[in-house]
Amino acid sequence: MTQEKPVTDKEELSSIGRDEAWFHNVKRTVEEYQELGLESARRNRTYVDRITANAENHSEELRQLSVQSLQNSVETANMIGKQAVAHRDIAIDHEWNLEPSQGAAEAVVLRSVTIDDASLKAIGAVVAAAVAESLGNK
Repeated sequence: MTQEKPVTDKEELSSIGRDEAWFHNVKRTVEEYQELGLESARRNRTYVDRITANAENHSEELRQLSVQSLQNSVETANMIGKQAVAHRDIAIDHEWNLEPSQGAAEAVVLRSVTIDDASLKAIGAVVAAAVAESLGNK
């Protein structure tokens, strides 16, 4: 083991002081750069966390809009189906139950058409001939 000799020289003392000051300056510089790096990392993490939260909120909003759009489409399809059924029911009802204004016009037309006995006999003869022909072919 070597024994350290006491420092007595003024130049040596100032050299040791400079070395210690140099060491402390280097250490301080490294610590400052580390702090800047850590601060930058914290800011980046905060930024990424905020962006991720915004993206999640945006995704949730899009999901809600898509669900609402799908619900609206289904509701519209149901309404159109119900309207088609209503139109069909109205058409069938009008086919069998004439409107009063339509009934009056048809009554006038029916009154103007008269079928006499000769026409009835001619129609009956045609029908009887068709029936006899169809029975004869069997």
